[in-house]
Amino acid sequence: MNPMSRTLPIKRAAHVYLVNDRHLLLVAERMDDGSIFYGLPGGKAHLGESLAAAAVRQVRHETGLSVTDLQFVSLLEGEMLTGTRNECYATFGRFTAHFTGDLAPTDPEVVGTRWVPFDEVLSLVKFGPPPEVEERNPLIWIPTRDFLNGQARTYYPI
Repeated sequence: MNPMSRTLPIKRAAHVYLVNDRHLLLVAERMDDGSIFYGLPGGKAHLGESLAAAAVRQVRHETGLSVTDLQFVSLLEGEMLTGTRNECYATFGRFTAHFTGDLAPTDPEVVGTRWVPFDEVLSLVKFGPPPEVEERNPLIWIPTRDFLNGQARTYYPI
């Protein structure tokens, strides 16, 4: 097939680095295989919704926190999960923000939240199968690694 003739579904999502005393807030979700996955608060944007608006909505749903004063950190984009049923062209925004409120997730998929010391964040990430889960793709975590090291770039091709 001519690669120029391919049409890929588009996935747009936004995540927020919420930081408190060199700890990063992660949400714990149960995956389809029963394992616990730690990820950044945030998620998919609705049709016509900006990445910033999606970040605010998703963080509220997954953590109970209200975020304001979003600051853009990084954009990740490119083809993901090629050859799987979830193949897509992804655009992921990463932000920082001020936050208020108490941790009280309303998302039924979130089984907990955790403030994780910067130096422990990447040890909680599970890489590998199933290949349909983009959060387990190491490329998705490079911007977070860079952010934690104070070396975030504004653009990351996937």
